[in-house]
Order: sequence, then structure tokens, then C-alpha cells
Amino acid sequence: MELSGIELHYLVNKIISTTTSEFYVSNVSSITKNSILLKLHHPIQPDIMLMVSTKGIWITNKKYKQVEETQFVNIISREIERAKISSVSQPGSERIYFLHFVGRDDKVRILIVEIFGKGNFILCDESMKIIWILNPVEVRHRTLNTGLQYALPPNRGEDVLQTTLESMTKNLSLVAEDTEVLKWLGKSTSLPRKYVEEIISESGINTKFARDLSTEEIEIIYKKTKELTDRVLNEKNHEPSVIMDDSGVAIDASPISMSKESNIKRVDTFMEAIDQVLSNEILSIGRSLKTEETDRKILELEHDLEEQNKAKMNVLLKSKSLRSVAHDLMNLSSFGILDMNDRSVKILLEKNDSKIVQVNGINYVDLLNERVKLELSIPKFSSLLFSRAKEMERGATNIDKASDELKSRIEKLQGQTQKIHEKVQFSTLESRQWYERYRWFLTTDGHLVIGGRDASSNSAVIRKHMTEDDIVFHAEIHGSPFFLVKNAKNKENETSNYIDETAQATVSFSRAWKDGLSSGDAYWVFPNQVKKGAPTGQFLPKGSFVIEGKRNFCKGIDLKLSIGLVKIENRFTIVSGPSNAIRKRSLVCASLLPGGSDPMNLAKKLKSEFVRVISEFDSDLANYLKKVLLDDFIRVLPTGQSKIEHIERGLSVDDVKIG
Repeated sequence: MELSGIELHYLVNKIISTTTSEFYVSNVSSITKNSILLKLHHPIQPDIMLMVSTKGIWITNKKYKQVEETQFVNIISREIERAKISSVSQPGSERIYFLHFVGRDDKVRILIVEIFGKGNFILCDESMKIIWILNPVEVRHRTLNTGLQYALPPNRGEDVLQTTLESMTKNLSLVAEDTEVLKWLGKSTSLPRKYVEEIISESGINTKFARDLSTEEIEIIYKKTKELTDRVLNEKNHEPSVIMDDSGVAIDASPISMSKESNIKRVDTFMEAIDQVLSNEILSIGRSLKTEETDRKILELEHDLEEQNKAKMNVLLKSKSLRSVAHDLMNLSSFGILDMNDRSVKILLEKNDSKIVQVNGINYVDLLNERVKLELSIPKFSSLLFSRAKEMERGATNIDKASDELKSRIEKLQGQTQKIHEKVQFSTLESRQWYERYRWFLTTDGHLVIGGRDASSNSAVIRKHMTEDDIVFHAEIHGSPFFLVKNAKNKENETSNYIDETAQATVSFSRAWKDGLSSGDAYWVFPNQVKKGAPTGQFLPKGSFVIEGKRNFCKGIDLKLSIGLVKIENRFTIVSGPSNAIRKRSLVCASLLPGGSDPMNLAKKLKSEFVRVISEFDSDLANYLKKVLLDDFIRVLPTGQSKIEHIERGLSVDDVKIG
């Protein structure tokens, strides 16, 4: 599939509206030499996976593996990682897009991607000077190379976004007499053939040559062109679909309903359609790269097999012809004709496209380039023909054996490529909520609580997510995380469980758990009591903050946590926190105490027990849980050793949903 300029225009505008200036590049991954994946991170909003490719640009929900090494990913990582994405743009409806990045040092980098021809990546500085280019260009109308200024290619034709009735009419006067309407409209608008054909179909015009169009017909075509362009650019008019081939593979995508639609699958958005089609193409490229050498060997063996089959057919054809001539000669002998010099023999040979030839003074019968030494006695010569036919048939059997060996080698290589193809796959990314990058849980009364995992996330919790409506918790021990109860201020005196539950989470995720303590103290304060800067002349380690004013203590809190399987929207996830809060929303729940097993061994046991409990009532969910990574269990465990107090089944599947 090739993206058109107006389809790219829609995608660029959609990405602009989705990626605000607060998004920054947290990771750059290489997929192929012509496709990279940018992970865009935001302090609050979910991460965005942006595919940047010479096939186009789109937000993907696919998880890719690298299939081709490229030097470019190292260069682009060095230049734009941690930089904010300030804008995405496109010159008119050209098949080119620009990504603008601003680093922490205000360094500007512009990544230009051309999606026509073989495609190109060009990295420029703020003055559009080329820092790096994938494919240097040296043609009559422009030269692109490191150190030179980037220049746009010459226009391919009229920009459809700027097309007017006057410009369309003017273009008509410049074309040759025999220029067809489709060709004229394509050049006048730079639209792909599928849209040009749709415009003409909707116009109801049957005129073949452009110069024969009337003024009224030109106006109709212009109107339909603008209508179609608006349908593509305006998401409100979309009826997105994926076009499938006969084997069910997505091969094209359309944002709008077309009059000539066949074998289509409706999808929710054009972005989703693009993701399906172009991701499949990238996957196909990846497979081809991984199996290039094996595919070449298969082609060679298939050619050899084809030649073997041809040889066998040729041998069998000659054998059949030899037998046919031998039978005809034997028939002559039954009438008393026994000499090969008889005229009737000559007629018979000519009838069978054979003849008598002499080589080095010896006579042969030449039949389909197969020569048999001539014997004057018809019975004796017929016997020679039968013998030669049998030799050929034995030879055909040997060819069969050789062919079987070739088939076996081909099947073995095909099996190898199949295994590689199965490995070169992508899976669907699960859309995670912003708070899932931290420790989190919902209290029994529904408050969202988030906490730090380490010094960096501790700092992020306070600096990025603390608002004046929150309540802040900390344990009375060195090595404690900060926890926030979101939107809980002025509710602390109401009948509520969130204070005790958050206090338990705070002490349990502190160093007290690793030290094997059974209880600890925590306190809570208001956001205005948390000072983000150190007092004059003092230094605060990363993740540490100064607390001023009255602290509201929660004394003698038991160190105890629970791990549960909960459902967020349409997916299941592992969450940990205070026992009452986790138990209330979990399908299956395990209570933990300090001491016992290290996180890896405990995670293995938890996963095994969760699968066992769930398999008793939902085999599909149990099979899904078997595929959940151990890391998903490990990341919710407290630091240090833990032991399972007990495991219990919780709510039904329909009752565990969060959000």
C-alpha cells in the first residue's frame, strides 16, 4: 500500500492533535532500516508508540521486534532521545512529513521522512542543514547529502489542497488532444488513481478525452474532487475499512466508503486500518530479510526440481515413441515384411517423425533425437527399441528418486522458514493507564492511590502528580516511598478507610518489609507542607522532600500486603496493595507477609497458584494467565523476601472490572 498525500495529511493532523508538546521521546527502536518506533512518554497521559517509516507515520498498538539492524537508530537516539516532540508537519499534500524535536538544551532537530520512491530519512538541524541521510540524492533537480541544505523535490503536479476551478480548467487547456480524463485529473490534483476513479464515477461523466469535457462537466468534477478531499481529511466523514486479499491478508486501507468495494473489513478508525495494513507490510519485509538466503536456496532447488520433471517427461515421451515404433514394426513383420529397407518401413518412420541417419558410416534411426543403431531385421530392430525404452523407463525411476530427494530438501528448508516466520510476529500492545507505571491501588471507598517504586518515581509522584486536592503519605522510616491519595483533601474526617489502607501500603512498601519488621508507623500531610527544594545550604537526595508543619500519625500499622488479579476495562492485570482494598476487587487474591522467598521464586509460586485457582472455573483465563510474564508479578512485590499467608478466590469475572 502507498499512502496518498491527503491520507498522510489526515494522519499528520491526527498525530498533531494527539501528541501535545509535553510528550518526549523516551525510547527509539529499530524495526527495519526504513522503519523506527518512537516511544513517546507523558507525565500523566498513556505512552504513545509512534511508527516513523518510509511507508508513512501512524500510532501503532503493535509490539515489534527488531528484524534488521541499522546505523540510523543509534544516530537518531543520540540526537532526539529525551527531546520533546514540538510539532509534526507536512508541506502541502506532498508525500513528505517533518517531525520537530526540542532537547533539554534547546537543541532543535528535524527528522524529515520522504515516502515516495525508495523512501528516505533525513536528519537536519534547525537551519535545515543535513546532519545524516539514509539515501543520498544526486539528480538534476536537487542534491541531498550530509552538510548540505535540505531542499524539497519539485512539485509532481497541482496540490489538491490548493486546486481551484480556474487552475483545473487551465490544466485542461495544456493537455494533448488524446489525453484521457483520468490522466488529466490525476495530474491536476496529484491524487492516486483509486480516488481519481472514484471522483469520475461519482460525477457520472462518460467522456473519454479531457479536451472533450464541457464547462459544466469540469465544474461537476471539481465539486466532486473537493467533496472527496473533505471526506478523507475530515474524520467525521470517515467510514474506514481494510481491504483483504483472497487469503485474508490486509493489503490496503481506505478512510472512506468507495463505490467499488469488495472483500473489505470495517474498522473503527483509519489509523487502526493503517496500522493493520502497513504493520503487515513491515512484518512481511522482516520475514523476507530473515529468510533471504533460505528462500534463495529454495528457489534454486525448485528450479532443479522443475528441470528434473522436464527431463522425466522427455524420457517418458521418448520411451513411449520408441515403443510405438517398435509395435508398428512388429505389425509389419506379421504381414511378412522383415527387412528394414522395405519402402513401408520408410513410410512408417516418417509418420513417427523419425528417420535413418548415417554417422561415421554407421546407420541409425533418429527418433526425437534418440538414436538407435539400425539392424536390417525388423524383429531384431524392434527388440532393440523395446530394450532402449525399458532403459529409459528405468532412468525415469532414478529421476523420481532424485526428485523425491529434492522435494525433501525443499520441505526441510520451508519448515525452517516457517519457524522463522512464526518468530517474526508482532503482538498487540495493551493500552495501560498512566498510573500503572507507579505502585497503585484503589481503596475500598474508590480513591486512586499512587506511590513511588524508587527515587526517580518517588520524585515523579510528587513533582508531576501531586495537586492541592491530594493527601501525601510517608512512613516514619528511612527508605520509604511517597504515596498520594488523589482528590482526597477535605475528606479526611469523613467515615473512610483510605487513611488506614494507604498507611498500610506506605509502611509495607518501605524498607521495613526488607528488614523483616512486623509493624511500622506512617503519617500524612497536605501538599502545601511538602517542599520540593532543599533549605538554603542543604542538599536533598533525589526522591527526597522536606515536610513542614504538623504530621498526622498512624501508629503500629501491620506490614501486610495482598496481590490480586483485577480487570481494567477489557484486560486483566496484577496489582498489589493493602489487603482489604485488593481483596474487594480481585478475581483471585494472595495475602503476603514479610520473610520467606525472594521475589523471583515467590513470583513463580504466585503465578502457579493463581493459574491453579482460576483453572477451576475459567480455563480460558487460566491459559491467558499462563502467558503473563513473571516480571508482571515481580514488579508489584515489595522489596525483600515475602511469604504467602493464604490464597483465596475473590469475585466473579463480571465483578472485578476497574474503570
